[in-house]
Amino acid sequence: MKHLIRLAVLAAALVSGVFLSSCGLFRDTTDSVFDKAEDAIATDRTASNIDSAEFTYEFGDEKTTTIRFQAPGSVRIDVLDGDRSAVFCLNGSSGWMYLRGEVMNMTAEDIAEMHAALLQTIPFNVNFQDLFMDTELQEQPEDACGEECNVITAIFRRAQDVKVRLWFGRKSRLLRQFEVTREDGIHTMQYFNYRTYDDVTLPSLMFRFSPEGATKISLLSFESNIDIPNYMFRKPEKLSALEGGR
Repeated sequence: MKHLIRLAVLAAALVSGVFLSSCGLFRDTTDSVFDKAEDAIATDRTASNIDSAEFTYEFGDEKTTTIRFQAPGSVRIDVLDGDRSAVFCLNGSSGWMYLRGEVMNMTAEDIAEMHAALLQTIPFNVNFQDLFMDTELQEQPEDACGEECNVITAIFRRAQDVKVRLWFGRKSRLLRQFEVTREDGIHTMQYFNYRTYDDVTLPSLMFRFSPEGATKISLLSFESNIDIPNYMFRKPEKLSALEGGR
């Protein structure tokens, strides 16, 4: 189950479901790096004006994933991958998914897994202070994805057994690499070719490295403030992943 969620979301498109509020519990050194990164991706004014968004990605062997976000906290992920096609949906603090022809509720562990995977896929308007705790800014910078970076170590607030490292470009201020250490090994996302779409700066090319192998992920499209029908986020009795949840 976990592998399917990671594959779906990491190959997908948006951190939209992680529009979170700040706790302000971090040291100034990490706060400064986080704040600059958030502003480089999308200013507070831009983010506050985004009520909905849709991302489409291509990953692996021409598989596609579409993520739809609706404020304040609904996210739907459609994964088209032959007989492994699936749907994952968050509605605030609860969630449901469609796997192997069955609709089921997400567990708390599934929801935490989805939030973590969304962050790795697109660092879009994420409030890093709210997501992480026990943060520490490494003294020496490191190179990642062609840029000298500040490196922060931390743990997830939602899953305190999960350790992370984040590389932020010292010049661009953008997230260039994200590493998660889990029981099954190290999972790494690298971000390249940042471009600005509707005043939001996103990586158009990403690479995911995990114990299962490497995956290339390409951003095909991004649109904000579009009309998304409410039924897209409702838990259905029956659902075909290819029919959009009608």
